Amino acid sequence: MLKKGISAIFLLVAIVLVSPGARAGVPDWLHAAAQQPAKHYADDVNAVVLLDDQETTIRDTGEIVTLRRIAYRILRPEGKTVAGFGLGFDAETKINYLRGWSITVKGQEYEAKDKDAFERSATTYEVYSDVKERILIVPGADVGTVVGFEYEHKGRPYIFQDQWSFQREYPIEHTRYELRLPPGWEYRADWIHHSANEPVERNGAYTWELSDIPRIETEYHRQTEDALAGSMVVTFFSEKIKNQTYKSWKDFGFWYNQLAAGTREPTAALQQKVVELAPASMSPLERIKTLARFAQRDIRYAEIQIGIGGYRPHSAGDTFSHRYGDCKDKATMLGAMLSQIGVKSYSVLVRTDRGVYTENTPPSSQFNHMIIAIQLPEASSSQPMPGVYEHPKLGRLLIFDPTNDLVPFGQMPFYEQDNYGLLITEQGGEMIHLPISKPESNRVTRTAKLTLLPDGTLKGDVEEVRTGTEAYKARSRYSHQTESDRKKALEQSLGGSMTALHLDSMDAQNVDNIEGDLVLHYQFTAEHYAKNAGPLLLVRPRVTGEKMGALDSTKPRRYAYQFDSPALETDSFEISLPEGYKVDELPDPAKTSLSFGEYNSKITNAGNVLKYTREYKITSPLIPAERIGELNRFFREINMDEKSIAVLKRAN
Repeated sequence: MLKKGISAIFLLVAIVLVSPGARAGVPDWLHAAAQQPAKHYADDVNAVVLLDDQETTIRDTGEIVTLRRIAYRILRPEGKTVAGFGLGFDAETKINYLRGWSITVKGQEYEAKDKDAFERSATTYEVYSDVKERILIVPGADVGTVVGFEYEHKGRPYIFQDQWSFQREYPIEHTRYELRLPPGWEYRADWIHHSANEPVERNGAYTWELSDIPRIETEYHRQTEDALAGSMVVTFFSEKIKNQTYKSWKDFGFWYNQLAAGTREPTAALQQKVVELAPASMSPLERIKTLARFAQRDIRYAEIQIGIGGYRPHSAGDTFSHRYGDCKDKATMLGAMLSQIGVKSYSVLVRTDRGVYTENTPPSSQFNHMIIAIQLPEASSSQPMPGVYEHPKLGRLLIFDPTNDLVPFGQMPFYEQDNYGLLITEQGGEMIHLPISKPESNRVTRTAKLTLLPDGTLKGDVEEVRTGTEAYKARSRYSHQTESDRKKALEQSLGGSMTALHLDSMDAQNVDNIEGDLVLHYQFTAEHYAKNAGPLLLVRPRVTGEKMGALDSTKPRRYAYQFDSPALETDSFEISLPEGYKVDELPDPAKTSLSFGEYNSKITNAGNVLKYTREYKITSPLIPAERIGELNRFFREINMDEKSIAVLKRAN
């Protein structure tokens, strides 16, 4: 992981309370916020931000001092979590103080001082990291309580940039950002998901203010909060910090090239390993694939973040000898190994939340991951690979993530597809639109041979074959489960479509062999699957593989709907009918086709076998909010088809 900011945490623990009723040193700004008339909010709003005030001061030495005050009002019991606040820091950052207060609806006032805070590591999967967070919990949190925090910290960042994030999960009634610059310094303000506002300049300070900022609504399958929230990125410029600031993505690439200079230099041991793993007798593509697999599966993921280590990769030789490293270490080591067989490669900085970066995003340092772009030799296989990006100057670049050990060579994790990444070359940085796979690359092929008994019991044998993203998602679950856990999870999943179900057997193939299709084979018995109605037997031909979506129809949709990736599912179920029964009525075929997807199904009868076939295809992973009506219709038609019933009649 690349180093990133630490947001407020949601944690409640007991601390010593100040005597109820004491003034407790509550500052005037919090009293003023608490006395504001309460506004009306939707019933599901847990808390509201009354004030978020930030003052950023740049000193001529390059040190940045931030003073921030934030006040919340708790509206519902679930909003009590705002009484916990986490402030991130590292060896380059000093927290001068962190304080908190609360004012209850009864007028009781409490205070939590700096000495009441505790600290913990702010990262996971690390061997060692100096990234920590200081946590302060304010007592007295209850519905109606106003909670406030104030802190000041200072540091000299590696990248001279600040971000005013003025939209989040809670509504904000008033927010203010003040910037103070020393003589000779300049700034540039870039706005994201909000129209640009000009500051008020007074006494050498620039001030922006906004009021009544709506919250980021919680919606099913929306993009992440960072991809939707309004913010302002402020970049600082001075002759004194030329190497730590940038005006374009190209400049950012030059900065990172300088930072990572020398880290791809190979050691003798690394060179020897390349000869051992990828001798010249192998084809060019097979050599690349072998080295990529080594970086992906033989180098354990672990972080060591100390100071600049949050951005700068460790040397390829160190990563190789230790056999562990984080994303940028693994990508750097693989790049060094590829250079030994004459293959060029380039670092690519990405954000794993799709949509945070777009073609219009201004230069900003919100990346949290690094992958690699491998320049494929002309003699390499012409077989299409979903992860190939066609660069106008560099040719075919295979986008590969050596950190994700569940995605095969030639493919990309779904969260990196249709995303944007910063390609770092000798010519600087270039923002590129990463490729997206086709539906046919992400398949679920489900076939079933089933037998229906006269009492309505359904017994059968099902095989599911998964590829691409669908295989990755299944492996992500199965690789951490025992066989017993896998069986239990599948039984629960099937139980949503069939009551009184018993899973007789289950076998998952190629869970660890990521180059092969993941195959799931299971047998089940479902009692009373078909319903008796006198001489009739009512049976649902769509036995498993429920695909209907879930949208809240009680209120308008605000944001786009996001699928993981394009996908294609095909089902073929054959149900042998019980002796003495014949088909009396079959549902009509279903067929719908929209710009983002297709769905069709058909039910036929041949002798004593009922056959249900269907195809479900998603061609675009992001459905704009203005097309949610079409998506709702798409889901409704699928829902109707999945619940459709075939009527069997007992023959006399």
